Amino acid sequence: MNSKIRSITDQPIRNVNSDLLESEKYANALSSFILESDTPLTIGMQGEWGTGKTSLMYMIKEKLDGFAQEEDYAIATSWVNTWEYSMFKGAEQTTPAVLKGMLEKLKESCGDNWTLTDDVENKIKKVGSFLGNVANQIVSSQTGVDVKDAAAGNSNKILADIAEIKADIKDVISALITDEKNPYKKVVFFIDDLDRINPTDAVEVLESLKNIFDINNCIFILAIDYDVVVKGLEDKFGKKTDENEREFRSFFDKIIQVPFSMPTGAYNIENFLDKKLNDLGIALDADILPKYVKVVSNTVGFNPRSLKRYLNTFSLLRKISEMSDEGEIDKDDDFVLFNLIGIQVSYPRVFRLFNQFP
Repeated sequence: MNSKIRSITDQPIRNVNSDLLESEKYANALSSFILESDTPLTIGMQGEWGTGKTSLMYMIKEKLDGFAQEEDYAIATSWVNTWEYSMFKGAEQTTPAVLKGMLEKLKESCGDNWTLTDDVENKIKKVGSFLGNVANQIVSSQTGVDVKDAAAGNSNKILADIAEIKADIKDVISALITDEKNPYKKVVFFIDDLDRINPTDAVEVLESLKNIFDINNCIFILAIDYDVVVKGLEDKFGKKTDENEREFRSFFDKIIQVPFSMPTGAYNIENFLDKKLNDLGIALDADILPKYVKVVSNTVGFNPRSLKRYLNTFSLLRKISEMSDEGEIDKDDDFVLFNLIGIQVSYPRVFRLFNQFP
């Protein structure tokens, strides 16, 4: 059997060695910015789904983890995938689960570098227990109060509890930073996949982060799509219009102090296409490769997820052509097929004309 692969998996890269788009320079700049920034701070990695937010966050984490042994720069990290915490949970359970997971992942990430005293252990358990109880009470209809509403002052009892919990979290972070056993100077929380969960839930997570985890020594990096935030705020502000757009933007600006738009236009798409096509067993001459780049730039654009889908479709149709033509494929036919896929995806009405008048 032919061992050549026929498809490309849609997985984020985990390290800079896999960076085909050559975006490491942004990871370097953001890592340095984090090391030199005051706290608390929230950085928003902004871009539509599939633009490489998770991959860039992994590269930033790799670089920050690399400072772990340097006394002046070490960073403790915690990675939370909000989509995983939202699975099989009701809408109001997602936020408490995410907040609880942030501390659990921090504890797991620090490992033996963190001397967990009984007091710190008890406070971590107390925070987790409280957040779990908030979710359980909502599920069992014992209260109609969620973390967001409580933080906004809609329940005096829970508001007081949250103030106490926030103080406990502050003490836990302080204990980590002042622990002489480790070199940590800051904590960076990576909050991934906010654009994969329900938009209303995403907004609630953002508000709760601001209200509960907005403490010194902490930096938050959020993978977020502004359009998701807009959808999540429609219950509060109505449909976004020119008249109320400022309210939507003000909310976003209140949560995120440093917006960073994903640099899709600066990605090295030629390198990406060359390597991925080679993985599929398709070698292009140097003079034809720029033409393939031009095709995608005029159709699906430079979204990495869209490009992978494009290449997988190309590989499948090429396989069908191989089997139909007894394994012989002309390079010109390849380019025609590649063009037709772009037209089919981005200009379906034109493609229908091709079908009607081949």
